[in-house]
Amino acid sequence: MAKVSEDEILLLWRALMAFRSGKRLACRPAGRPPRSPCPLHHGCPRWDGPEDYYAVMEETEEQTERRRSAWPCTRIAGLLSPDLRHLGPA
Repeated sequence: MAKVSEDEILLLWRALMAFRSGKRLACRPAGRPPRSPCPLHHGCPRWDGPEDYYAVMEETEEQTERRRSAWPCTRIAGLLSPDLRHLGPA
C-alpha cells in the first residue's frame, strides 16, 4: 500500500480539477474517431448527457450537483482530502 503526504493529495486533487475543468476540457474526446486521454472516459456519463456549460444555466443547483456527482472524476475528487494517508484497499 502506498503512503502519501498531504501535499501529494493536494497536487493530485489540483491535477484532477484542472483536467476536468476549464474552457477546453482535457477529458473531452477529440479527433477522428473521437478519443479522450482520460482513463475514466469509457465509464463516464458526462459525454452522453447535456453539455455542462449550457445545462448549468437551465438546471437548479440540486440537479447540477446530482448530474455532476455521477461523473467518476467527481467521485474521486470527493474522496481526496488532506486526511487521506493511503492509496489502495484499507
